[in-house]
Formats: sequence, C-alpha cells, structure tokens
Amino acid sequence: MTDRVLIISTAPPVPVDNGKRMVLSGLLDYFAGRLGAENVHYTLLGAPGAERPGFPGIAHRLDPPSTIGQLSVLLGRLARDSSYTVQEAMLGSPALREQIQALVSWLRPTIEIYDTLRMGQHAPTGSVGRQYLYLDDLFSLRYERMLRFDRDNDVQIDPLGEFASNVPGPLRALVRRPAVYRRVLKLEQRRIERREVTMARRFDTSMLINPNEVATLRQRAGTDGVRQISGLLPSVEPVHREPVSPPELLFLGRLNIPHNEDAISAFLQSVMPTLVDTMPGVVLRVVGSGASDRLRALAAPFGDQVRMEGFVPDLEPLFSRVTASVAPLRFGTGIKIKTLDTLARGVPVLTTALGVDGLDVSPDGRDGILVCDDLSAWPDLLRELTVRSENQLLSKAAVTYFDRTFSRRVVEQQYDELFGL
Repeated sequence: MTDRVLIISTAPPVPVDNGKRMVLSGLLDYFAGRLGAENVHYTLLGAPGAERPGFPGIAHRLDPPSTIGQLSVLLGRLARDSSYTVQEAMLGSPALREQIQALVSWLRPTIEIYDTLRMGQHAPTGSVGRQYLYLDDLFSLRYERMLRFDRDNDVQIDPLGEFASNVPGPLRALVRRPAVYRRVLKLEQRRIERREVTMARRFDTSMLINPNEVATLRQRAGTDGVRQISGLLPSVEPVHREPVSPPELLFLGRLNIPHNEDAISAFLQSVMPTLVDTMPGVVLRVVGSGASDRLRALAAPFGDQVRMEGFVPDLEPLFSRVTASVAPLRFGTGIKIKTLDTLARGVPVLTTALGVDGLDVSPDGRDGILVCDDLSAWPDLLRELTVRSENQLLSKAAVTYFDRTFSRRVVEQQYDELFGL
C-alpha cells in the first residue's frame, strides 16, 4: 500500500515568510520527494474561487467558520468547558469538523498531520493512519513568558499576532486592550497548558521545534510520544559575501508577531541611536511584513538609515552585503528558523539567550553566533563584526554549524525516522 499524507492546516505554506510556513513548506517538499506529489494532500481555508497558492501536492479547500459560528462556539463551549481554549474556539465550528473528518474518511491517509491544537481538535478517532500533532511552539510557555515580560516592562504587546485573521473583527480591537488581553492571556495560559497535555496523550506523536520544550511537555504529559521536528530548509549554498561600507545590518521576521515587533522596537530604542553616532552611515534593513504604525513611527526619525523592506522573496542579495543579522529577542518560544536560514548563508548572528533557546551553540561566536542579553553592549559587538577578519571567521563558523546540525541531509534523516519512511 502506498503511503498517503494529509496535512490539515489553516495556514498556506507559501510564501515562506515565517518559521511556521518554512516548516510546513519543508514537510510538503519532503513528502513530495519521498512519495510523489500525487500522494501529498494539504487543506486550505478559503472562500470558493480563491486562488490556490503554488506548492507541491493536492490542495483541498475547506470553508472557514462564519463570524456567527465563531461567536457561538466562543460563548457556548468555551464558557462551559474549562479545558477548551480560545485558539480552538476560533476554529471550533461543527461544520469545519465535519469537512475535515469527511476528507480523512475519503482519502484514508496513512499519515495525518494536524497543524496545532486549532486543527488537532478535529482529528477523528479510529483513523487508519498515524496521527501527528504539529504544536509548533509550546504556547503555554509562550503565554507565560509574554505575561511575565508584560508585567516587568513598560511595553505594548499585540497578543493576536498572525492569529488575528482568525478572530472576528469586532473582537480584535477589544482583545488588544491591555486590561483585556492580560486577563485573556492568563485564562488561556492555564487552559492551553492542560490542553497540550491532553492532546499529547491522545495523538500518536506530537511535534515541537524546540528540544527544551519537548522535554517540558514529555514531563507534563508523561509520554515519550512528544518528538522534536526541525525545519527542512531549501537547499542553499553559502553566498559570496562582500559586506558593504558603511555597514548594513539585517533583521528578519514577520513584524506582526509579538516577540518580533518587540525585538525590533527594542533595537530601535536601545541600540540604533548609539550606532548612528558611532558608526556613521550604518543602515538597518528590516525584512518582514506586518509592520504596525507604532513601529513605523519608531523607525521614522532615522530616515533612510532604517529601511522597512516588507516581504523580500529573494534574500541572497541582502545576505551577500550585510555585516550581520540581529535578533534582540526578549521573549518568545520555539527555535527561530530565520536564524538558521541566516547561518546557512554564512551571515553572522548577534542575538540574546532566548534567540538561541533550543540550539546547542557556543555564545562566543565559535558557531557563528554571538549571544548577549545586554543591549547596551551591542554597539561595541557590532563594531567588532565590521572587522573583516573577525566577520570572516564567524561566517565560516556559521556555515559549519548549520551543515552539522540542520542541513537537509540531517533533517531528512530525522523525518525518515519520525514518519517511518
């Protein structure tokens, strides 16, 4: 019997503009290579007639829940079931469940992959295939860190991030108010921690990007069915690098994700003013869609020295000319796939301890990464990276580290074992 794969997700796998899409796109690429594209199926939420994004495999359209349906679940099951989460409620309509279960019954896949709890809630029991739950990050830990960071710092956080598109319009503005989102996050953090445990016990295999989070969920759920899954990045060659002068720095990441918006905001407030004074002509190139008005206002005083590039499909020209990539993350979970993509191209990275959480790296640059939580020290570190010999050493170390730990050869071996192919 030929293996057949069904990936059930709300997110299209392209364009590959964030870590999650990079993982989903990599899974499609892997399965299409192993089984043939005709045996790979992927669901998309969308209205009839919506344009199908280009990716390998067969796409199946699912009707998204209506606003009335979302509110019905939100005010119904969420209110009476203390184990249910807001994330699930936004996509918890019975009609969506029926579509997914009918598709599973018709296709009879041997491998079913559900994208986070939002879609995992609809997995049928008694399925003929092996059921995998891709959890992405451990959201209970993400929310715990967001709440702690919000409590200890005078910052503005948009808790919805990319999930905003799944939330009814009338609720978005309400949830973004600090007094509201703090209560919602506290409630959701407690619920989702219980739910992660329940679902880890229910699925054959649950998958997380970060090995530290794998260990946490294994302990909480008392199961060894929680496994690490690495992102399968496209095959790339290290670029020929000629860092330009004055130096250019790179920030990569979707800007409507809370930890990314906070990171670049912190850089603009705590690092960029000193760089402008001490590194004449320095330019920060911010690559990622979803910049808020607030973020653009922070960038505006720097003029052309901070360039909001939006989504850039081909990053090679940037990788070839920048001195380093910066990732001043102050909260968040998972593993930053964009950091791995940067290392693969031979670009040195300056980040915080959270930016390398889950990566077995030396903080002193021996793996192409410098780690420092004190942003006041960053200008000096970045000036050191403008020294050609130092930059070349870190560049070579970055490529070596990536090849040893996250190359396609390494990750495909992990997938073969994980999916039994």
